[in-house]
Amino acid sequence: MSTTATAKRPGRWHVTSRVLAAAIPGFILTNTSGVFLALVLPGERVDGVAAATLLSFAIYTAIIMWIFSVKRLRTVWIGLLGGIFVTSAGAWLMYTLKAAA
Repeated sequence: MSTTATAKRPGRWHVTSRVLAAAIPGFILTNTSGVFLALVLPGERVDGVAAATLLSFAIYTAIIMWIFSVKRLRTVWIGLLGGIFVTSAGAWLMYTLKAAA
């Protein structure tokens, strides 16, 4: 067996890192996205929470598919952490603006 055939296969750490990225930061990103959507969506608060909860299932599925389709592992982790920061900051901002109003 040639060394080029084995070099193209992802190692155990590579797959383990993607699974952990999907399980922990992927789930956190899904939750912060859901909170942000619940605060941003118009209408009654109950309707916004219900719609955000339903959308979060699609968001989590898209995040998992993205994690396993990106070639570089660094891109996955930077994208997840950046997304968590953006959605958390947006949710905090929307919460403080609604609390002040």
